[in-house]
Amino acid sequence: MPTLKFAPEATVEEIAGIDRHAAFDAVINDKDDDAIQVVCRRADGTEIPLANPARAFYFGDRILYKEESKRYDLGEKQQILNTDTFNRNERRFDELKRACQRGFVIPFIGAGMSKSAGCPEWKEYLLNLCPDAGFDRDPIRQRLEDHGDYEGVMHDLVTKLGENRFNQDFERDFDPPGEVSGAVLRLPDLFDSCAITTNFDRVLEKAYEKSGKAFVEKTTGRGLIGSINAFYRAIPAGERHLLKLHGSLTNAAERVLNKAEYDDAYGNDGNIHFDRPVPKLLKRLYTSFSFLFLGCSLSFDRTIQTFTKIAQDVGADSLPHHYAILACPSDADRRSKLEQRLVDAHISAIWFPEGEYQHIEEMFALLQA
Repeated sequence: MPTLKFAPEATVEEIAGIDRHAAFDAVINDKDDDAIQVVCRRADGTEIPLANPARAFYFGDRILYKEESKRYDLGEKQQILNTDTFNRNERRFDELKRACQRGFVIPFIGAGMSKSAGCPEWKEYLLNLCPDAGFDRDPIRQRLEDHGDYEGVMHDLVTKLGENRFNQDFERDFDPPGEVSGAVLRLPDLFDSCAITTNFDRVLEKAYEKSGKAFVEKTTGRGLIGSINAFYRAIPAGERHLLKLHGSLTNAAERVLNKAEYDDAYGNDGNIHFDRPVPKLLKRLYTSFSFLFLGCSLSFDRTIQTFTKIAQDVGADSLPHHYAILACPSDADRRSKLEQRLVDAHISAIWFPEGEYQHIEEMFALLQA
């Protein structure tokens, strides 16, 4: 390890880095970026180049330096949150951050967070099965996007392909050999406790293992009551338990995937039955803790129907705030329908422009700051 060297005139404050702001300093010291300039000017008006403008600013006027660095942070935050386009984002984000700092938030992870590891998003996966099943993609896409008919599409695909063939390919398709990367790797530091996922893959488990924070226990929404109760107790205890709400790749007995399995888990008469294990568990959690939905499409499936029914039954005033970091649909009609679903389920969206998924990781960095 190289010996650390300090300038002879360095103070204790500089050595300790008190109040120094690395990103702000980088902007000041960047000769090609004139957004912020520190100038040394002689009495005759000529300017003297500074070797380290940020250091000169810091020691020249630490109070002003601190004020300007805060202004810089605010500008960066508003840019990441796209506050010019989504004017409610900042207040909702600040509220979410406070809830995270209190340990009151449970991440609810969908398929979008597994995409960086090579797993397909759910809609994409179903559409890719259409040629094998002999279905036209366009009508299937319409069923998924306009009606949220994921269960019906899955039922038709499994019926056409045959359950044995579907199960065999399904297990391979959601167990990619790729290295886990992307925003999912930030989750263990943000949420060093319990998590919920509707994903069947092991991307979330691998991300926590890679961070040295492996889950100590896992259960499913249709698992044994003892393991479900253990998950609930682990939340306030700060233990790392993972709830794979709809099961895992290797356990078909506890899986919720096709229509028959959804009927068994949620009820088969068009209503949500809270005496069934999955809705019963979701109600217990949704009325006690704040959820942050990540990588979820929040289409009108049984899960979002369950949250909507909970909000109707107990009343919005009796629920914690729930949040979702979501791509804002560019189509006005799709956005309107999604916003109504969120309102009905008492979920506040923190939007980013459709297709600009880098904002997810940037928002995670803001949550950690």
